[in-house]
Amino acid sequence: MHGDRCKTLPLFREEDQIRPRLFVDTQQNCIVESKGISAGYVALSYSWGQTRNLRNELKICEELQVPGVLARDEFHQQLPSTITDAFAIIQSLGQRYLWVDALCIVQDDEQHLHLELNQMHRVYAGAVFTIVAGDGADASHGLRGFKNLTAQRLVQQRPIQLSADESIMQDLRSRKIRNAGDSRPNKVYYDRAWTFQENLFSRKKIIFEDNSVRWRCQCSDWYEDLLPESRVDERVGNFWALPGKYLAEQWFHCSIPLLSILSDIAGAYNTKILTFPEDALSAFAGIQTMLHRTYPGGLIYGVPENFFDIALTWQPRASLARRKPSAKSHSGGLSHKLPSWSWLGWTGIIAFPTDVEFELALADFVGIEGYTMPVTEWYTMSSPTSVERRRIQSRWYENRMHASRDVTEIPTGWRRERFEAQGDFHLMSSGRWYQYPSDIPQYCYKHESIRDESHFYWYPIPVLDRSTPCPVRPQTAFLYAQTPRAFLWAGSQMHRMKDPTPGAPRVQLVKLDGQHVGFLQLNRVSDLADLKSPMDSKPGRRVELVATCKGYTGRIFDYKLGKRIAAATVETPLAKQLKDCYFVLWIEWENGVAYRQAFGAVTNEAWESEKETELGDLILG
Repeated sequence: MHGDRCKTLPLFREEDQIRPRLFVDTQQNCIVESKGISAGYVALSYSWGQTRNLRNELKICEELQVPGVLARDEFHQQLPSTITDAFAIIQSLGQRYLWVDALCIVQDDEQHLHLELNQMHRVYAGAVFTIVAGDGADASHGLRGFKNLTAQRLVQQRPIQLSADESIMQDLRSRKIRNAGDSRPNKVYYDRAWTFQENLFSRKKIIFEDNSVRWRCQCSDWYEDLLPESRVDERVGNFWALPGKYLAEQWFHCSIPLLSILSDIAGAYNTKILTFPEDALSAFAGIQTMLHRTYPGGLIYGVPENFFDIALTWQPRASLARRKPSAKSHSGGLSHKLPSWSWLGWTGIIAFPTDVEFELALADFVGIEGYTMPVTEWYTMSSPTSVERRRIQSRWYENRMHASRDVTEIPTGWRRERFEAQGDFHLMSSGRWYQYPSDIPQYCYKHESIRDESHFYWYPIPVLDRSTPCPVRPQTAFLYAQTPRAFLWAGSQMHRMKDPTPGAPRVQLVKLDGQHVGFLQLNRVSDLADLKSPMDSKPGRRVELVATCKGYTGRIFDYKLGKRIAAATVETPLAKQLKDCYFVLWIEWENGVAYRQAFGAVTNEAWESEKETELGDLILG
């Protein structure tokens, strides 16, 4: 009905189509090899929970391929209701083959397991449709409501009398549309990292949720108790028009590599639950593979290479927890820790900074950051002792400098317009005020993919041709750089007039004489107690800092000036709070490897006076 718009996902290509190795043949009640089968398949997305379900293992793999085996009591009794209901439903809809992870992945075959986990997104994207089991705490709940096929459901309705002999039934359920990034109280499905990816990459879905069933494709949502509309939701083609509930899906439709878009998907994913924390990269691998088609240079552990110096200063939006490997790893032999420099090494809500030197940011002086120049070159390597190092392809500064020159060569898809500032801030069509860069450029840049003319950028970034192959580079967990370092003292907690991150404490960075020269945005609330000085004569705990790049920030807060601004009129220039700075990471060493503890900033003057004269060798894990 919707034609090609529903056949493939926006970033997928023909070569992305795969056939999983195994299917469940619901007619023969057994597992079958997919080789030689041309028919399509249905995928099941559900939460295992704590139930002891039948799982395909090496010792029974051959036996499960005997026709009729899944109908035998010894095996059928081990199948949870969600899986057996899926058997019945897909047959009633004219389908025969089902892909379900518990049966179609040999769980103790490390090679098969690793292969399937890393192409999970392609499995779900290739399905004719996906059945989403959104109700229940585990796989025993079932897919309720298919008459004569599955268990009955509880429908909450009440009659409304229209006349003496006429009435209608009012549905008491919430009909709020649920998306891949949503979390819901008492809804286990939406809290899991693996199901997050499965939901996101499924082109078409039959969703069992709130004791109701709905259909969702890339163009429409159809409810069983409402007349369906065949029209296409035009918001899909204009991602700026998508409402907030679609934030985790915007990156499918945006061709410009924006850190703000990446913040939405990373922030939504990073609160999800993993049974094995070390699987954080594997469960994100499908998303990251697709992001390689938008972000020049791709991503390494979720951090985009083109903006690497900037993206290293990702910020917690609430207190985080370090992801530590479990005793039993299911991540295909991954033995090292997830890197501390990547947000994937932590669990909790994070965001990448909004660089006002590149894009417009809300005029909130507390959270304003501008990035003007890198201070080092970063290399990645597979171990702390590796001789082979690959240089990170960070090109944002090169893009910025190219635009600052009055040149006529502009990347494909962009156009340049002369910009004339009206006052100190820019008023968007939404009625919000946005901050200009510190030195307002003569030109702004607009991209042909964005329909809203009020959205523009201060320099263009090459936009990738999504049809061009983009090989995914090896994900190596260690970084090397020669970078300036300094030692300062982490002082008292900073209490702010307006706090965008109330759950992520910020503390002062001070010199030995107590002079306030910077801040640290802590990853963990528990670090506050650790930063107290054991000696009353010291202003705080001495911390080691390494620089990532130069810029300016509004977070090095001047209390007296801030108090005056709070009481002043709207016309008071907030730019007075912006201070030139070095952006830094607080690191601690363990066995010759440094680990990120927090990000922050130090004023230019303080950094130049306190930094060591020689560059230090940094190995960051």
